[in-house]
Amino acid sequence: MNGSRLHRLLLSAAVLAGALVTLNAPAAQAHYSQCPSGHFCVWQHSSYEGRFFSSDRDTPNVGSYMNDRTTSVWNRSNRTVCMYRNQNYDYPMGCYLPGGSSAALPIHNDTLTSFRFENV
Repeated sequence: MNGSRLHRLLLSAAVLAGALVTLNAPAAQAHYSQCPSGHFCVWQHSSYEGRFFSSDRDTPNVGSYMNDRTTSVWNRSNRTVCMYRNQNYDYPMGCYLPGGSSAALPIHNDTLTSFRFENV
């Protein structure tokens, strides 16, 4: 095998090994520090971990990614945010004042489908 072919073979093996390491890397975990200012943020698990979703506007349906999967919330907006069990703001579950949060929802765990910013 000449030097050029060997070099290409070794380079290909290195690229493949790097790709395998990348594919096996663990997914980044959500953390409360990911919640942007001005947003209402929700996490799948307690203590602001797991799946993450945030928005700075009314959300009539959080989508299948987070629907009925919310356990932690943080309102980083300057407005009250109200949560609802059903889409389109049906079946109110409670509201969070600006800065309000819960690392583990005491009730309504895994039932959030929509939320709305209130003009108070």
